[in-house]
Amino acid sequence: MATMDNEVDGRNPAVAESETSQAKNCSACPDAKATSFCIDCQEYLCTDCTNYHQRLGALRKHTLLTGENFPSGDALKGQDDKTGVTEKCHEHPKKEIQFYCGSHDALCCVACNVLNHGQCTKTYIPDIAEDFKIGSELKKLNDDFHDCDKLIENGIVDVDECLKAVETLNADEIEKLRQYKAKIIEYLDRREQELRGEMQQYHDQDVAILQELQGKLKTCHSVLNDMREKLKSHENNSTELFISAKRTSGQMIRLQTTLLEVTQKIGYRRYSIVTDIGMETILQDMSGFADVALSDDDLMFGIFIYLYILFRKY
Repeated sequence: MATMDNEVDGRNPAVAESETSQAKNCSACPDAKATSFCIDCQEYLCTDCTNYHQRLGALRKHTLLTGENFPSGDALKGQDDKTGVTEKCHEHPKKEIQFYCGSHDALCCVACNVLNHGQCTKTYIPDIAEDFKIGSELKKLNDDFHDCDKLIENGIVDVDECLKAVETLNADEIEKLRQYKAKIIEYLDRREQELRGEMQQYHDQDVAILQELQGKLKTCHSVLNDMREKLKSHENNSTELFISAKRTSGQMIRLQTTLLEVTQKIGYRRYSIVTDIGMETILQDMSGFADVALSDDDLMFGIFIYLYILFRKY
């Protein structure tokens, strides 16, 4: 018999057939010895049925086991049992899970049992299911459920408390920030008033001095005009003009002295605001007002507590 692509065979079928320790008869031909097994049909096939299986289009893609892969009676235990199992195999979706491979901690269907776990230590699940229900493994799994439930319950309580704490913390810190801002504004307002007062003092003093000089200049201007008019009134009398000019000369010297003193005092004090270097640095940095500091200790403490709860049973 020729080996097809979908036939699982490792040796010459004739040799395999002769070496099969547990002979099986064909499911369709009871008097004929089976030479292959169809995983999809779950039937033993003789040589003629095998050839027919491989020719019929609807059956051509079925997987046939022959040779050293030909299943023994133990390997196919449970294929006809009504175990009520409905869970399907991940690798063979049309097959129900019936075996457990202890060597690989794997759940197997009939196909997995023969193809992938032929040499493994396997157990027929219905044979161990009742003992499993009262065994330690299920108890541990239930304990794990209980531990997870407790962890979730405690976590929900902790999250609720943390949510409240987060809102309280946020409100408190915002209030601290507002008070800090108000304190800074209060300081800046006070400092502004102090500086404005100082500048106003300079302003008032300079204005007073300049106004006083302005009054003296006006007086000098009035005296000068009087001297000029008096001298001009004696233009037609040489004697009176001479006497008036001599007197005016003395007055002119005193007037010039006064004018020199006044003009030398004309001016004002230059002042300007010199900003604080530290404040300028803060303004340029744009983050010097305050910072939000996250406490690493609080964060790590929370992680430690949850890890402790999670792994304490180990």
